[in-house]
Amino acid sequence: MIIVMQLQIDETIRRSFISRFWRAGIKTLTAVQLPLLERVMDIDPVDLKQRVPYLLNAEPMQNHIIQLWTKTGGTFAAQTERKIRGLKSNIPDMELKDEYDEAWDYYFTVYSNQRSKKVIGSLMNTQAESINKIIDGVIDRARTEGLSIYNTQRAIRAELESQGAIINHYQAERIARTEVIGASNKGSFDAALSTDLVRSKAWRTSGLPGIRDSHLYYESLGDVSMNYEYSPGLQYPGDPAGSPDEIINCRCTHILNVD
Repeated sequence: MIIVMQLQIDETIRRSFISRFWRAGIKTLTAVQLPLLERVMDIDPVDLKQRVPYLLNAEPMQNHIIQLWTKTGGTFAAQTERKIRGLKSNIPDMELKDEYDEAWDYYFTVYSNQRSKKVIGSLMNTQAESINKIIDGVIDRARTEGLSIYNTQRAIRAELESQGAIINHYQAERIARTEVIGASNKGSFDAALSTDLVRSKAWRTSGLPGIRDSHLYYESLGDVSMNYEYSPGLQYPGDPAGSPDEIINCRCTHILNVD
């Protein structure tokens, strides 16, 4: 009789990572917007819209994504490999700590740079679109009220500071949730593959409101082979190779079945 042991990501630890990078993301988005805020009073309001993409500073966000993926992916990969090999060898997983942490840290340091380059354009475009909506609203109000260029500039700056803070709060959460889920699941999945000891996987939804219909279907499939794709490129929840429609704000996880 074959005994199958199931492994699942530690959701308490993952929530702590989401919270940590959510807070860091708010500060990061503020740094991204700082060069724009410093120039608002120097640029004609109408011209400002065209210059927004060029005034935003992408470097803080690139560094944020690199740090998030390196730390999260490396942590969950090492944790998963220790658990799997510990189960098979009866060695406590903490005794295997140093052996796997260094290797996975390096693996995700390399991967995080690739991930940052892939997503930075989309993240910065989202920022520019949100900011230009705020600028449009102020310009429309300024025309109605007959504000001078100077007062319009002041109004834009004030609105970017107040409304921008609200938008940053939401966007930082979305980025943290999407990227931490992706990084933790990739770490867990890649580590499982590296052991050759995991026979199958299963999709698990969060049970929270707003679950995608497609994710409920993936969960209904039960155990599937490790190389199974739920949709093109999507091998596990949050898989960066999957469609953005499948991974943004996803809160699902996966079960690993160890022989």
